[in-house]
Amino acid sequence: MREMATRFERHVQKQVLEFLQTVLMIDDEAYRRSSPLSPVDEPDDWSSGSASGDLGAPLELRPPPAEPSPDDLDVQEVSISFGSKGLACAILSPQTTEENDEFKPAFVKTARRADALILDWNMNGDNGKTAEKLVRAVLKEDVKSPRRRLRLITVYTGEPDLQQIAERLSVATGETLKGVDISWDDEAKVAFSRGPVRVSVFAKKHVQSLAPALEGRRKSIAELPTLVVEDFSRHSTGLVTSASLSALAGIRNDAHRVLAALGPELDPAILGQRISLPHPEDVERQVEGLIVSEIQAVIQDHEVGSHVGLPRIKEWLAHHKTLPARGISSFTEITAALRLKLLSEGFSDEFFEDLKNAGSSKTRGEKMQKDSGTLLFSTTSEERALSDRLLASRMSLRSRYAKPTPVLQLGSILERGGAYAVCVQPLCDSVRITGSRAFPLLPLEVAAEGDRLPGDGMLTVPDQRVDGGYVRLRLHARPTDILMETFKATPAGIVQAKLNRGINRFRPVGDKSWRWVGDLKPDHAQRVVERLSAQFSRVGLDEAEVLRLGL
Repeated sequence: MREMATRFERHVQKQVLEFLQTVLMIDDEAYRRSSPLSPVDEPDDWSSGSASGDLGAPLELRPPPAEPSPDDLDVQEVSISFGSKGLACAILSPQTTEENDEFKPAFVKTARRADALILDWNMNGDNGKTAEKLVRAVLKEDVKSPRRRLRLITVYTGEPDLQQIAERLSVATGETLKGVDISWDDEAKVAFSRGPVRVSVFAKKHVQSLAPALEGRRKSIAELPTLVVEDFSRHSTGLVTSASLSALAGIRNDAHRVLAALGPELDPAILGQRISLPHPEDVERQVEGLIVSEIQAVIQDHEVGSHVGLPRIKEWLAHHKTLPARGISSFTEITAALRLKLLSEGFSDEFFEDLKNAGSSKTRGEKMQKDSGTLLFSTTSEERALSDRLLASRMSLRSRYAKPTPVLQLGSILERGGAYAVCVQPLCDSVRITGSRAFPLLPLEVAAEGDRLPGDGMLTVPDQRVDGGYVRLRLHARPTDILMETFKATPAGIVQAKLNRGINRFRPVGDKSWRWVGDLKPDHAQRVVERLSAQFSRVGLDEAEVLRLGL
């Protein structure tokens, strides 16, 4: 039996509930109860000032049975249950075996937009064949798109063998998500996660022949919304993830603010701006910047950063019961109270004083400061390393999901034959190119794990072609190391990557191609240029040695 949710889990579930909006349910036994109103009754008029009239007959998915069987699904009860949580649940119901296949395109299209999917298993007596096909079709569409989404699939069935259903779905998901490991929740093997996909199997309330260990999997319709929220939360039980959910929910709820701020009244000025610019197409990027700015304002208005504030951190620490008192750090002086003080104040003078009172020296505290603080909040060295790499890459590299195709410009990181380089071409010289143009590439040194360089000369870059999926690069801003490579521009006046066997490549004139690895964020790219320009500005003087040596 699952333990009661921790305060942090409840906090995450609250954010999930704010984020979720749409649920898609498919069940061949769906029906709608007959209207309780008599033919002469008129429904209440919910609209103010509108004339009453014939609103039409109640919707019937199929003729309502006089005595519904236990396996029948009451659409009204489902709608009210989800509606009470602020969730919209669409219900699709194939009524025959022929409709099972006819129904597939509508299901897949609708599933692309739904936040959660709930399936019956035995549809029109097919023993799960349609459910398996639909799961494969949905995941196949997900795999095709680089915009891979979190996918929640819940099976709500009248069949008693929940473990066999989960096993068959594990095979179906494995065939589509090749190479992605499965993680079962527990030994019962009725729920698992596979990469971005979460699958759970539950029994309808009337099922009587469940295995004793699975009695807790019997659920009523009224419990479904809570199950959906709890299962989706398993993808999202993190400080940063809950903050992200809050931000996305804020954008969804306040989208009208963005639309109001960027209304049609801006169109004449935007068009005037376009014809006034030396290069009219620049207005396209400017509009993107306007939209990003408004979305940022919405996020800040919701104060999503508070989700990583000290109160939530305390809940996070209480939730992670397996976290050692000092993480994997060897600093025995770090108590729970000192760790919280460190989280609250950082390496302050007061912290060093408290550390001294705990029997440690200031030197030992300074060593702790130089080491990765992630050690205090990790359970293994592998977890610590992965977390540090992820944060380092997220903070310095621009995310790219599908578009646009990479363009060679300031901050582009390239690789060829195991050697890495960063492009230092000014942005204004990376566009409106006629013919070919030389681009300066500054080599980056591959650094071993654990190597350190004072200052800001290190980069961590995700690269699936190296062991561990990340490569550490060290910047040496030496003008003498610059490589000049000439690239031919496209008719659009830019040097654009070409996709070759799933890899974006830039091919210089008369030389081997460079593989695109990623793009630095603008500020980080500008820092590279600043360090390089500092080397160019060095002045070599002939001066008296007595002055140079301070004699």
